[in-house]
Amino acid sequence: MLLKIYDSKEPVWVYLEREMRENIDKKPYNEKVGQWLRYLKELKYFFYCEEKRKFKRLNREVGPPWYCELSSTQREVLNGLKSNIHQDLLEDIPSRIRKSLSDLGVTLKIPRKILMTAMNESVEDPGVFIWNLYTAYYKKSPSEMRPIYDMNAMILMSSLVFVDLSECIDELDKLTHTSPSPTEVHEKKVRKNTQPNIRYGEYLQKCYVPCYCTHSSKKKISDKPKPLGYKVRLRSIASYERLCKDLKFLEKRKDRNKKEQQAERVCNYKFWEPPSTLRNTNAKSVAYANKLKMIKKKAKPKFKAPYNHVQYQVAGVSYVNNQPQYLLSNVAVLGTGYVPINGGIALFNGETINITIGHWKFPRAVSDICDAKCDCVTKWENSVMDYLKKSRCKCGHLYDLHHVGKPEAKYFYPPSKHSPFWVDYAKIYQLDPMEDFIKDTVRECLMSTEPTPQPSMPTISPAGLKLKDLLAAFLAELSNTPLLIPHLPQANLLANLQEWVRQRIKGKLTQKDTAKLLLQTQRRWLDLKQIDFTARAYRIPFTLKHIKHINWSHRCMVQNLFHILLNDFVTRNSIMQLKQTRLWWPTTKYDAYRSPESFLDVFFTYMPGRMKDICLVNPYSSEVTPKYGAKTCPL
Repeated sequence: MLLKIYDSKEPVWVYLEREMRENIDKKPYNEKVGQWLRYLKELKYFFYCEEKRKFKRLNREVGPPWYCELSSTQREVLNGLKSNIHQDLLEDIPSRIRKSLSDLGVTLKIPRKILMTAMNESVEDPGVFIWNLYTAYYKKSPSEMRPIYDMNAMILMSSLVFVDLSECIDELDKLTHTSPSPTEVHEKKVRKNTQPNIRYGEYLQKCYVPCYCTHSSKKKISDKPKPLGYKVRLRSIASYERLCKDLKFLEKRKDRNKKEQQAERVCNYKFWEPPSTLRNTNAKSVAYANKLKMIKKKAKPKFKAPYNHVQYQVAGVSYVNNQPQYLLSNVAVLGTGYVPINGGIALFNGETINITIGHWKFPRAVSDICDAKCDCVTKWENSVMDYLKKSRCKCGHLYDLHHVGKPEAKYFYPPSKHSPFWVDYAKIYQLDPMEDFIKDTVRECLMSTEPTPQPSMPTISPAGLKLKDLLAAFLAELSNTPLLIPHLPQANLLANLQEWVRQRIKGKLTQKDTAKLLLQTQRRWLDLKQIDFTARAYRIPFTLKHIKHINWSHRCMVQNLFHILLNDFVTRNSIMQLKQTRLWWPTTKYDAYRSPESFLDVFFTYMPGRMKDICLVNPYSSEVTPKYGAKTCPL
């Protein structure tokens, strides 16, 4: 049996149960102890449930299960990732990328082939590189939710967020942008000096001087946020997951990066083809080279046919100002379905010209006419009624609603000696009763006095929705852009973006809201202080019998076992400290600090977010005070 170094006293219910068994003869004492025992067990279970509920709430408020906050050092590494990918691709050695991943805190041993493949397919985009690296190593796309994320997976997934965070906020600003409503500016009347009455004298007139002020005359900008220029469209969870797993955005992102590379690396000068003036100094050779260069140029058609059926015949190419131009010899009109009628030949300025009198239409449109024996007119009414009978639904109702049970009407009237054959077009057009049905429905609605119980088109107020639902709707609209964040699972739980949505919808926090949120973070702080994040160092698992039989020949086995236990302790303690960092960060976001960046450095100095920043004390060391003291992070 493994014993811990920090052996605590036995719990109350253990020795109570032992006393109850010893004093089993004393009935009243036994009943009282039994009641206490049941009460303490229920109390223990209650505390256990409360701790579990608080821990779940803390994990839920942090954000998605794969998210952890990155320090300023890690964000600087992400900013320099693009240039490192470019240099490593040129040298074909992933040395800089390995160093960058180590600085991020990734402790994976990734093969060179996976790294080079991810870099080659990324088009020097750090977001696509991390996406491909995660997919290749974990055999699963980042857009698919996993039940458990280790620290390396959490760092890679969080890096995808911080690569695109500023661009995502810009896109959200554009999505919810509203043009300011034009304000009516009233022109101020300039007060003029009026000519006074003569009875008071000319020197007693009032002089109006405008007041002098140091502040600007512009009105203060209201703290209220502008209304959304975007109509909120809520989606189902299934459609949101479908958009999240759609990976077409990767191609858009690669194409965008290719265009950026072309814009950055413009090179109009072909360094593999030096100019003729540098190649030789002879004037004839230079002229010959320029002539060859002129001949290589291709002529561009600067004319366009006025009609689609007109064709130009090109006879040759002529050089005008060292530029090739086409020479046209003939213009032909293509056949368009009309055959020209030749009217002879005429001489004009010594040239023969064909005369066209007109055109024959070809091919000729032939309309099929029924024979005299055809009886389709008499069958027309029955065919219409057969169509109505076939269009019945499973219940036996007609789809044309108001024709059920009506007598058959006549649509065609045969010729008689008084009138020719004629068709009642009004009845034929009324076979589709949609117009009448709409009219009758509107009339019934107007005649009824009861209001409609539910509106046909639901109107959604953004202020009444939860922040995560609003953010999910916004990210669903951004799913067709090259951004990475909309395609991460449960990205609508990100605290950074939820805070942006809250400011956009509700504006700045009032003093009352700030005090309320500060009280909430203090309570979370107290909950976290009660959670034990320390990992215990175990004793070497030998019983007294084992220790009696151990001799000097077992020293290698004992030493190896000690190293295994020490590494296990260090790893467990590091992981627990990283989990603690992840949970402690959200409790500080509503406090007032002068600059968030400097506070970020202070926070990650004492609560490191990377394995490489954690320095632990050796629990098996004989030194009372280690050399490096209580230092936890080298920052």
